[in-house]
Amino acid sequence: MRRKRLGFGLFWLGAIYIFGASWLAMWWIAPVWRNAPAEQFDGTVWAFGGPIFTTIALSVPVGIVLIVIGILLYAGAGRSRIAVFTIGAALVALSMLLVPTLGYYPVLFGVSGGLILLLFLAVLWYWGRNRRSLDPPARTASDLQMASYIFFFVAASMLCSTLGNPFSGLYFPEKVLQVDALPWHYSMGTKIVGYFILGFLFNFLSQYVSHKNRRQRSAVL
Repeated sequence: MRRKRLGFGLFWLGAIYIFGASWLAMWWIAPVWRNAPAEQFDGTVWAFGGPIFTTIALSVPVGIVLIVIGILLYAGAGRSRIAVFTIGAALVALSMLLVPTLGYYPVLFGVSGGLILLLFLAVLWYWGRNRRSLDPPARTASDLQMASYIFFFVAASMLCSTLGNPFSGLYFPEKVLQVDALPWHYSMGTKIVGYFILGFLFNFLSQYVSHKNRRQRSAVL
């Protein structure tokens, strides 16, 4: 019970940190940064690298570690599983904070795109094989999960195109301006966000339907 309560607390602490700093506060802070030159904030709490910027920048990396540890404790995971996921979440958090300056490597996007496609096909193949053995209620949850995979795949594909496009990719600002591609990139970005939203929505619906089915079966038994 103590582990469950601790997990509950850590989960919501991380969630509130991300929600408050990364989303809610930005409704007020983003206009301030957008409508004034960056040098105006030098030496103030609003400066790049200052306390406000740092609090916001750390919200997702720190918050995700708290959320992962919390939900694993709440779910009753063993110590070894918690340790593995905690290390993994910490490495992901560090990768968000340590952003190297990279050159343009078209091979990277070519290989990445191929891997994404192969993994997507593999996921769908085993999804189809697993679905055949499910009962009808479980198939509904599985179908919703497949819908989320489709949207995640489309978002990943469009992201590769936006970044790796050699004609007007974001690494070539002069080409972007020359062919007036900024509206196109912005449109692609909004679509990618929309596909991610739909992906998470269908994944949530899958988890919800699966949980509801288990509760109904438990009630019958």
